[in-house]
Amino acid sequence: MHKIRPANTDLSFVERNQLMSEAEELLTKNINNLGGKIKTVSINILPLVREQLEKTDLNNGMLKDYFDFSLDPDIKSLVIIALPSPPCYIEIEWDFGIVEADIPPVYIYRDQQLSMIKETVSNVFERYYLKSWPVVLPKKILAAMCGFGKYGRNNLLYIEGMGSCHRLTVFGTDMICTDELELAADLRMDRCSQCGVCINQCQTGAIDREKIQIAAERCLTFYNERKDAIPEWIHHDWHHSLIGCIRCQEKCPANKGLWNRKKVAEFSYDETRSLLKSTAFEDLDMALQNKLTELNLYRYFDVLSRNISLFIRAYKLQY
Repeated sequence: MHKIRPANTDLSFVERNQLMSEAEELLTKNINNLGGKIKTVSINILPLVREQLEKTDLNNGMLKDYFDFSLDPDIKSLVIIALPSPPCYIEIEWDFGIVEADIPPVYIYRDQQLSMIKETVSNVFERYYLKSWPVVLPKKILAAMCGFGKYGRNNLLYIEGMGSCHRLTVFGTDMICTDELELAADLRMDRCSQCGVCINQCQTGAIDREKIQIAAERCLTFYNERKDAIPEWIHHDWHHSLIGCIRCQEKCPANKGLWNRKKVAEFSYDETRSLLKSTAFEDLDMALQNKLTELNLYRYFDVLSRNISLFIRAYKLQY
């Protein structure tokens, strides 16, 4: 690809801004071609994001030390990207027949999408001699504060035209953002104040009517992603997904017309039995290893056997 003259000190302020504007325009076009959305915001928003984070329970809970606001001094802006990530299901064959096990947005094809984003960004930035840095920031707060999306009562970020069916990514760049910083007046969707669908759908009672933050210790996802034993208070018939939970999203009015489940794989009877019995990923048949790797489910292998067993038991209890 032909490279553009670098935006360095031998360029005037106007010329440098013009090149950065071209880079941003090309990156936007390429992300849009992938079905995604993108927004660039000034690094000046960061103190406000940190201030907002400190108002939440996240700052005192399990994510207290997760986020890192000590960014490279050369970072001038933050680029927010969302790519479509639909809800999925896998057909599982067992002694009672074939059933569909749900998988929420974001879990499937994670590695492929992140690689696609990285390649798309690199192709543009290399052409314009720009740099990018990985960052570990509260992405949803950042996106909501700059108007890229809005929170639902279920603590998920909703983006126009995507609903909650997206993968959100943020990275730092040395690209100067000249747009005036405008903060959203309200981080939550207006419709949530008159709606309680997600509260009624959540079987574990994790969603608070007043906050835009769920009680993680009551969320089914919190437990079925971890190797720890599932608490006894979680009923056997509540397990409907191989990983995570879809209850607060599938009936959400903000996802109407956007919640389109996609079949991504099948587990034959022998594959299901193998997953239930295997204690190590390497013990699986190579074809099944490849299938789990492609789906990105290899990351959850340590809990997959237990979750499939819980799903099968829940199905039998209901039918």
